Amino acid sequence: MYFRIIRNDVLQSKLITATTTIFITVAAVLITLATVLSVNLSGSIDNLLEQTKSPHYMQMHGGEIDKERMQKFAEGNQYVEKYQISEFLNIEGGKIQVGDYTFADNVQDNGIAVQNKEFDFMLDLENRPIQVNQGEVYVPIAYVKEGLIEVGGTLTIAGKKLSIKGAVRDGQMNSNFASSKRFLVNEADYADLFSEGTLEYIIQFRLNDLSKLNEFEAAYRNADLEMNGPSGTLGLFKVINAIADGIMIAVLLMVSVLVVAMAFMCIRFTLLAKIEEDFKEIGVMKAIGLQVRDIKKIYLAKYALVALVGGLAGYLLSIPLSRRLLDDIKLTMGESGKEGFSRLIGVAGVVLLLILILSYVYLLLNRFKKVSAVKAIRTNGSDEKISNRKPISLRAFNWLPTNSFMGLVDVISRKKMYLTMLLVFMLASFIMIVPGLTYQSMSSDSFTEYLGYGQMDMMASLYMDEESDMHAKLLETKLASDEEIEAYNEITTKPFKVKKQAGADSILTIELGDHNSFSVEYTEGKAPIKEDEIALSQLNAEEYQKKLGDTITIVQNGKERELILCGVYSNIFNGGKTAKAAFTDTTTETMWRSYFIKLTEPEKAEEKLNEYKAELPFAKIYNVSLYKEQIFGPTIRSLGMLAIGSIAVALLITGLITSLFIKLLIVRDKKEIAILKAIGYTNKDISIQYLSRSVIVLVLGLLAGTLLASTLGPVLAGLMMSMMGMTAFELSGSLLIYLGCPILMLLTTIFTTKIVNKRAGAINIAENLKE
Repeated sequence: MYFRIIRNDVLQSKLITATTTIFITVAAVLITLATVLSVNLSGSIDNLLEQTKSPHYMQMHGGEIDKERMQKFAEGNQYVEKYQISEFLNIEGGKIQVGDYTFADNVQDNGIAVQNKEFDFMLDLENRPIQVNQGEVYVPIAYVKEGLIEVGGTLTIAGKKLSIKGAVRDGQMNSNFASSKRFLVNEADYADLFSEGTLEYIIQFRLNDLSKLNEFEAAYRNADLEMNGPSGTLGLFKVINAIADGIMIAVLLMVSVLVVAMAFMCIRFTLLAKIEEDFKEIGVMKAIGLQVRDIKKIYLAKYALVALVGGLAGYLLSIPLSRRLLDDIKLTMGESGKEGFSRLIGVAGVVLLLILILSYVYLLLNRFKKVSAVKAIRTNGSDEKISNRKPISLRAFNWLPTNSFMGLVDVISRKKMYLTMLLVFMLASFIMIVPGLTYQSMSSDSFTEYLGYGQMDMMASLYMDEESDMHAKLLETKLASDEEIEAYNEITTKPFKVKKQAGADSILTIELGDHNSFSVEYTEGKAPIKEDEIALSQLNAEEYQKKLGDTITIVQNGKERELILCGVYSNIFNGGKTAKAAFTDTTTETMWRSYFIKLTEPEKAEEKLNEYKAELPFAKIYNVSLYKEQIFGPTIRSLGMLAIGSIAVALLITGLITSLFIKLLIVRDKKEIAILKAIGYTNKDISIQYLSRSVIVLVLGLLAGTLLASTLGPVLAGLMMSMMGMTAFELSGSLLIYLGCPILMLLTTIFTTKIVNKRAGAINIAENLKE
């Protein structure tokens, strides 16, 4: 019996059934994608770091190294399980060539290396340590993904031709967010090219107790060992491998939650529409003695079938979509080992969604208890249209055309019925606007302020060696005398010991200089100005458990010095653990110097970059716009595609809800429409009235959605970005987003309303007036 009733009901209400199924399908697709991608991304990263045996602590160093002293330190430290010193031969980008393309404009530090013996292995696409033959080279997987290098071709390094045998998965330098890339070569080829590059050492440790990493780092710093270069930890390697896909998954998760909320509203909407159509039948069923629970079972059975079909369709659709996205993760980091488990989690998510939907439908069906059998049989529908409000005077709205006024009156009189549509429009506009704003914010020039450095056109870095002071003077002289430089700022990075009240002392990397020039975004407080002020990155503030106004004690030249925390900022580089201060220091060893440069004519950045590279070859100089494109370009493009997808979903939802809503109104208003036609209103007049109702509700929904996007949107975006270390992230948009998205929704609503309005023209006057 249930099957026959459900079949007949589906055939009679195809639009309502299809719309509900589509909503559930979209929600199931997004939930499954978000869960499957999250589990697999985490698993792939863990698996990659495990199979490469990535170091727990790494320190790069340019210059001479005392290997005997390093050996003694490693053997004497109780936390060290293994240690090794590997070499990285930094090759100038112009010397690396594939076909007609050279890496001269590549912002990464590209170099060659040989396979390690103990750990930090470089893997092939089967996640096996690579053994390279002479004359072969394995290239970074990032360059293969970007299409810069093709496997099977020829790579020329400083005139030496090498056959490209495959791609390298590198636990430390896999991601675009890692500042260096290693090309893996044979030891004989490495020896041949040794004179063509600049040698850097990668000092690496694996510990027997990872929880003692902070104590080990402090011991390394206190031993005054080599540290002329950036350092990193296992946690940093996880972050930089996760950040690109993590941002996309976070936005996808936000959209999926909103679509689920809209699915529930759609279910409420469609269920009310169906109850409205079946009002008399419900009355008849109650009149012949059917219990409310029996009537509820009929509707619940239909929605159980619709939910099952929608959930199953959504899950099946998610499989090819997730495979496409997982292929990208697998190519970069390999198998997660959790694909089967992630599918189970996806199934669990869909099952939970279906349970929630059926529970919600069951609660909505409780309104059958309020339906009077006699009243349902005698009337055309429920009494929601009745209003106790004082009639609205046409004179107060004489500036409105009559048909538009009648639409406005109906919206005010039946505001409860319009509320669901209003909420759906509000969330649809939110779904359109927030991903678009996130994309535009990451594309903007100011985005770098959330990463740990301010807006600039060029950036130069000097790592310390015997000639670093002389190099710094040459660079500063050039900057000071260059009339095309609008402003520049020098920041010196030094390590200081931090005294803790409990536990072992640690090392804090502090950037000294003027931090009001080229300022970053602060989550709390401001940049340090006074000698006794310090600003901490978010991760450091959490680690040291400091709030604004708290003091932190460092050791400078053997003496303790108290600094007051004046600001907290976000930073994803240098492990996300940095600090900024304005005091003067001449005794502590410098790790590196950075120069932030603003040009009078930013469009000449490429020309100026080439000039500085030629005159100051010892400095690492970047074009910041190019740097941003090469580091963040793939992530920004992925967000752009996600924003377009969100717009498409929102427009689909808008069209479906509008069609359902107009259909519901026409079903309820058959008698009123017949009366209007009988007294002389044309089909065009009636169409304008219904179009006015849709547009009025849409405009209110757009206003509410835009307000929500400008208030809650930044909170959600900030929460997503904080997972990646960008705690001060703020949304910024343009009229293209704030006006373009509403216009698209308006056009969709008008088009859909006009199509569905044709049903009103088909209503027979005599048949509906005699009821």
